[in-house]
Amino acid sequence: METDTSTLPTIIGFSALLGVASHLGYFIHGEHHLEAVRLAILLFTSPLCIFTFIIKFDPRSAAWSAARLTAIIVSPYLASLTTSILTYRVFFHPLRRFPGPLSAKLTKLAHVLRLLKKSDNYLQADRLHKKYGEIVRIGPNEVTIIIPDAVPLIYGPGSKCTKTAWYDVVGLPNKSLQLERDPAIHAKRRKVWDRAFNSKALKDYENRVVGHADQLVKQLQARSGEPVDGSLWMNFYAFDVMGDIAFGKTFDMLATGEKHHGLTALQDGMAPLGLATPFPWAIPIFQALPQPPGIDHWINFCDKQILARKKYNPEQSDIMTWLIEAENENPDPIVSDPRWLWGDTRLVIVAGSDTSSSAMTHIFYHLAKEPYIITKLREELATFYKPGSENEIRDLQDAKYLNGVINEALRLHPPVPSGVLRQTPPEGITVGDTFIPGGVTISAPSWSMGRLESCFKHAEEFLPERWVDNSELILNKGVFIPFASGAYSCIGKQLALMELRIVTARLVTGFDIAFAPGETGKGLLEETKDVFTMEVASLMLVFTRI
Repeated sequence: METDTSTLPTIIGFSALLGVASHLGYFIHGEHHLEAVRLAILLFTSPLCIFTFIIKFDPRSAAWSAARLTAIIVSPYLASLTTSILTYRVFFHPLRRFPGPLSAKLTKLAHVLRLLKKSDNYLQADRLHKKYGEIVRIGPNEVTIIIPDAVPLIYGPGSKCTKTAWYDVVGLPNKSLQLERDPAIHAKRRKVWDRAFNSKALKDYENRVVGHADQLVKQLQARSGEPVDGSLWMNFYAFDVMGDIAFGKTFDMLATGEKHHGLTALQDGMAPLGLATPFPWAIPIFQALPQPPGIDHWINFCDKQILARKKYNPEQSDIMTWLIEAENENPDPIVSDPRWLWGDTRLVIVAGSDTSSSAMTHIFYHLAKEPYIITKLREELATFYKPGSENEIRDLQDAKYLNGVINEALRLHPPVPSGVLRQTPPEGITVGDTFIPGGVTISAPSWSMGRLESCFKHAEEFLPERWVDNSELILNKGVFIPFASGAYSCIGKQLALMELRIVTARLVTGFDIAFAPGETGKGLLEETKDVFTMEVASLMLVFTRI
């Protein structure tokens, strides 16, 4: 079929008009991330359908002629759709007056390309703030903010901000406490988790936390005076504790001194998350495709843990005791949906190991770098602390300087350094004199907030004493929320602090701690990856028994 050239302007004009109409009438209204797969299929199949229709309509038409006409129909649509999107984002979007790089106003693609080079999202955000100011537009519909007053507005108990589209797609097709966007449903599921972290449950976990600390001490005693990868051993400890408390079994890394494939699975599974976060709508598309071996390894590992756990009942209750009970016995179908158990399994593995090991590694980095802190810790602990005593865990709760060391590590090296994403309410929010429109993705990056001189004097220095006796070194404590706050605060906070206190106290009182020959900690600071949580790099240390 030969195209009548007199009709070409009409075809092109209509196609272009349809592209603009698609943008203004559909794409800028509401959320479409859950429709991403259908839209992608439509995008790739529409030209084929048009081509097939042309051939069927006129069997005498040459393939090249049909292909040419298909291109004439499709190209103006795509060109006008793209032009409309980019024009709107630069000149008409509610965020058009906010400072930021032009590439970020147009698309998040440049962000992803930078992350492909190096997964350091929190450092990229910090550099942008230093260049553009306290509020930076880092995407077509996204801002990052480092104004202290913004923290309670975004994350506080009374915040009207909600979770973003990212939470819908990360765990598909499963559900989890962390990813639930509906506040009412989240509150119901949180009550199930509360049973696993109430005071009685935490008391039951104490012996297991201490027992694994004993194993860690024994392994380091066997390697006294030798260089060891402190980061790796902190991962061993956190992962074994997580396995014991979550699934009623240990992964025996502390016993064998060898890396379990589950830890590799965790790292493989988290790696793509840093790249996917800027493009939540793309996640369902990637999930619909054949998965890379690393992702399959992660998913299979998580699924095997819960399948195995459902086949037996450990002597002591664990986290899964309460989650499985909710699935089997809770009459509320919202709470007993089987998808919760599969999604929460992944949550407990990540939250129960990655975050704790990151904090511990950075604590020992600073102890090796600044030995005077070890001296002060020993002086404090010498007044009351007896390793292995019946009240060991409770005694450490009130150790002011020890808690200061932990807080300072969490301030300078938050386990979730880029902060978490929220969406402003329809009416928007006002931070200081700045109005931020509704429906905007917003975050306050923890790594940058913890380094604000307006909140912490000598903010770049590791000073545990700033947390002791209402020190004047803290100007605004409200920005320090390493365990989040409000309804979405970390339910495992007290367990994490229990682990951090016992490991720090045991190793400080049992060993001299120093960098291994040639180690400066530079690699830890520069090579640690931001994959939503911190994936810490190697840190070679020497623990010498005293």
